[in-house]
Amino acid sequence: VANVDITSKTTNVDHTLTVAEMAGGMVYYSALSAGRTVTTPTAALILAACPDMDIGDSFSFIVSIQDAFAITWAADAGVTLVGRATTPASSWSFITVTKLTATTVQWHVS
Repeated sequence: VANVDITSKTTNVDHTLTVAEMAGGMVYYSALSAGRTVTTPTAALILAACPDMDIGDSFSFIVSIQDAFAITWAADAGVTLVGRATTPASSWSFITVTKLTATTVQWHVS
């Protein structure tokens, strides 16, 4: 059993998600007035925060949107996006991050 610590995002701009925001298990957007692009952290930042991950290991978290606007995902260095390209408006996505190599990760949006 794990506790979820919700990170509430009330900014209304494109931004880069941080590892700290992901760490609680849920990121909740509640102030979007238009569709926004959210960029993943770099693979280097993700892997530095998870030094015990072996190739093939993964972790997951949820991204939820209260507003009637979608998030479009963009990959930063060393990150490969797979699955859906967006988190739909007024919905949520389950994100799974998998270590592919010593320097790369896969960001799967479902």
